[in-house]
Amino acid sequence: MFAVLVLCLVAFAAAQQPRPCTTPPQWEANIFDYNQQQKFMVRGRLSYDAVYRRERIIEEVNVGSQGDAFEVIALFDSQTEYIYDFKARNCSRRRIERPWRDFGIAPDARSFGEAYIGSSAAPGLGLLVTLWGGNHTTPSNDTVRTFGTWTYQACLPVRFISHSTRFGRTETSFFDITAGISDPNVFIPRKECLTEKEYAIRHVLFGKPSKKIEQ
Repeated sequence: MFAVLVLCLVAFAAAQQPRPCTTPPQWEANIFDYNQQQKFMVRGRLSYDAVYRRERIIEEVNVGSQGDAFEVIALFDSQTEYIYDFKARNCSRRRIERPWRDFGIAPDARSFGEAYIGSSAAPGLGLLVTLWGGNHTTPSNDTVRTFGTWTYQACLPVRFISHSTRFGRTETSFFDITAGISDPNVFIPRKECLTEKEYAIRHVLFGKPSKKIEQ
């Protein structure tokens, strides 16, 4: 009888454990990104696609006291990103060295409970968020510790903090999120970024991939 009672209590406790909510895989948002170690600050509009692991951002970057504006399209499956410089009106491509940042909640993340941004004293005074943290190891064997907050409703990212020995601490805040990708062509690099042959078949090369990435 005692054993049965213990099993029931364990099952009840397991049922009470918070489970990560599911963040929409494709969305757009204004972001503020800051890394103290690398001394850069980014403000821009992000198009984020976790299904095909790609990002596009129109950004203003401040490195030290220098400010520039870029469009960056990062295609993590091909490990290539295209950087268009609005000031110089030219484009470069380079290999992606940083790991993919999944702004969703990891399945094995640890819950730190819920809290209100603002106040819960009266309706409309605050936003209920859920807090999660954890760590993972990148393919380059770099351990990354993460902590973030997501809205309780819809599971939208509010703030995401990551820290690693290699990249330091990066803090990203999200504003004005909209679901989905407004224009699927945003992930196609500009003409200045491609060869004449690549540009002629750009929709084949950079259009919607035919195979989804396994999550």
